[in-house]
Amino acid sequence: MASDVMSVRLWLPRIRVREVVADAPERLVVRVVLSVRCPGCPGCGTPSGRCHDRREREIRDLEVSGRPVVLVWSQRRMVCDGCGRRFMEAHWAFEGSVTARLARRLVNDARSMPVNTVARRHGVSWGLVNALVAAWAGLVGEVLAMVPHRSQAALSAFLASQGHKWCRGVKVVVSDGSKPYKAAIDARLGHARHVLDRYRVIRWFQAALVAVRRDVQRRPEGSVPAFDRDVFGSRFLLMRRPDKLSEAEQARLGELFAARPRLTAAWDALAELHGLYLADDHKGAMAALDRFADIYSTGLIPEFSDTVDTFLAWHNQILGWHHAARPSNGRIDRTNNLLQVLRRTAHGFTNYANFEARGILLT
Repeated sequence: MASDVMSVRLWLPRIRVREVVADAPERLVVRVVLSVRCPGCPGCGTPSGRCHDRREREIRDLEVSGRPVVLVWSQRRMVCDGCGRRFMEAHWAFEGSVTARLARRLVNDARSMPVNTVARRHGVSWGLVNALVAAWAGLVGEVLAMVPHRSQAALSAFLASQGHKWCRGVKVVVSDGSKPYKAAIDARLGHARHVLDRYRVIRWFQAALVAVRRDVQRRPEGSVPAFDRDVFGSRFLLMRRPDKLSEAEQARLGELFAARPRLTAAWDALAELHGLYLADDHKGAMAALDRFADIYSTGLIPEFSDTVDTFLAWHNQILGWHHAARPSNGRIDRTNNLLQVLRRTAHGFTNYANFEARGILLT
């Protein structure tokens, strides 16, 4: 063997290399044939060894050492000895004009980059990559619907399109606190239990603590720095639930609260609001709500007035969480975030079918 020659296995079972057609730095072309002598007839299943003719097909494969690889398949057209049917021999590793492993690579790359970029990177057409993405998406999932606007009319139209029987089958609805969505849900799914997503509710509650913390950390005008470093440095720690704190973190908060009663009251109030969801049942949630009311009644935390108003407006949907098997929109929110990243990566979509296919593969 020459000093600059190296043999490389194709790792394709039942495929035999007949010859190397081109071996250049920019391209590798290999002619291959199937090693199966008598492929089965797709009609009757009879093994057939009589070849009518051959046709050559170019099939792209994964790169080798950075070089594009083309397999020239000398494909036989067989004649069945049983039924006389003529058929082309097939191999599971070949999917149209690419190998199955290259098809998987193309689809996998399309999860994190635009189809145009994938096509240029592998030297194939945009149509091929997009067709593979759509085909694979059809195998792993289905999109129920894509509602283009966050409005009452848009959601109502979607629910109406599903039909009365479908709507009657909905038992629990979890939303993010959107008033237009609430109006549509009340109109079309009034029989279902409407629950607010816990994550959204906790974000509402945390906003009040943030307002108190910002007021407490503010120092007199002209001071340098203009804020209390200790309070500002604890802004993320203050968002933690009490049951998630280590002993060191609890000690740090104890020092922080020593001379700051308003901050202490705000943190205790948020802890009781967390208790709405940490409670075992509705009765425990109401007990936590009573303890929150006692803290709020001291007048130390007027910033929580908006929280109280919000709770009064949505109390049925918040407290209903314990009566609906504690549902969550966490997975849906994750999916929505990934879809927004996908839209930015692709610089937007003009075809909803392509967006659906990419979205299914991504999530």
